[in-house]
Amino acid sequence: MVCGMGAIARLFGRVPDITSFDSDAAGPAFSGPITADDVPASFFGLTSYDDVAAPSAPVGRRSAMQVPAVKRARDLIATTLGSLPVKLFMPDKTEAYSSLLEQPERGIARSVTMARTFEDMLLEGVAWWLVVETTWNGYPAKVRRLDPRTVTVRQDGKVYYTKAGNSGVVYEYASDFDLIRFDSPNDPLLVAGARAIRSAIALDAAALRYSSGNQPNDYFTPTDGIDPAQEAVDVAMDAWEAARAQRSTAYVPAAFTYHSNAWNPEQLQLSSAREHAVLEIARVAGIDPEDLGVSTTSRTYFNAFDRKQARIQDTLRGYVVAFEDRLSMGDVTPRGYRVQLDFTDMLRSDDVTRFQAYQLGLQVGVYADKNEVRAAEGRPALDLPDTPTTEPVNVGEIPARTDPQEVTP
Repeated sequence: MVCGMGAIARLFGRVPDITSFDSDAAGPAFSGPITADDVPASFFGLTSYDDVAAPSAPVGRRSAMQVPAVKRARDLIATTLGSLPVKLFMPDKTEAYSSLLEQPERGIARSVTMARTFEDMLLEGVAWWLVVETTWNGYPAKVRRLDPRTVTVRQDGKVYYTKAGNSGVVYEYASDFDLIRFDSPNDPLLVAGARAIRSAIALDAAALRYSSGNQPNDYFTPTDGIDPAQEAVDVAMDAWEAARAQRSTAYVPAAFTYHSNAWNPEQLQLSSAREHAVLEIARVAGIDPEDLGVSTTSRTYFNAFDRKQARIQDTLRGYVVAFEDRLSMGDVTPRGYRVQLDFTDMLRSDDVTRFQAYQLGLQVGVYADKNEVRAAEGRPALDLPDTPTTEPVNVGEIPARTDPQEVTP
């Protein structure tokens, strides 16, 4: 049986049918996302949602971010990519200015918007920008990031997003030209890593219970099975502690049986099981386990520069290419223009290696003169030219904004 989530929601009365609503009218109010509590497991032929053979339901973002390994993986991917400069290049490889890439949202720093966008791609598998301002020729100038959990795509392809209104939360229709959608090349971490994240949460909770329980290192029981009065127990324990303070060798009277707790602090904290849970999260996120604090022996690179390059190629590249390709489409940038993330600062090597590369670049013609080298180092030119080194952009030659469904070279 094939059944859409919209039909399931309407079956259990949580969400009204919106297929007949006018796209220009305000939509219905929603009471919240559909969860496992709204649909019984028997509906899918399962005895429970904890069935080990069944796919695990997605984890909520709030719960997942309380797992240190997930938080660290998010920072290594989203924060790293969000901090990189985003540049726009014309067909002749000359850099052009873009108000959208300079600061996508008004009142919010560019790095914050970018980091949240990559976080949505990582955790939810999709990110959304709502175009709120355009340039004179129709291209996006300013956007507003939408929480993916507030966006709904209907079966007919129309997209609605929620916003707060006078009568509560309502649905607003958004056309294709109003939205910029970023699709992740990977499965959402909150879905693919749901089982591993839940295991980490459960193990953390178990370790907390053990740590707050004040587990005894050792204890006594009476030999004859008769429980003595509390006063007698206190006298015996005081004498035991006083004797241990004087000497390490102990004598256990015949009336007592001494027991040593087999659980050591490492076992009480479930260290091995928790490390395995972190390792599973690292595998799902594509992060080196050592970046999440799990020591491994499968080291294939030896220094920080090599580790950065490996992370870019193995983990970040998929998100980078998907992000660049989307912003290079004709509904965001003119045909032939290309958006690229700048990894120069991230991959900056030591001074000696960098200057040797500059010298070689001058010899083979990669750099035209020393001023380009100084620009790469963030320094002003020695001799400023009287005329610009690049021709200004002829705005009359920029083509009109095209449909987002059109594939542009």
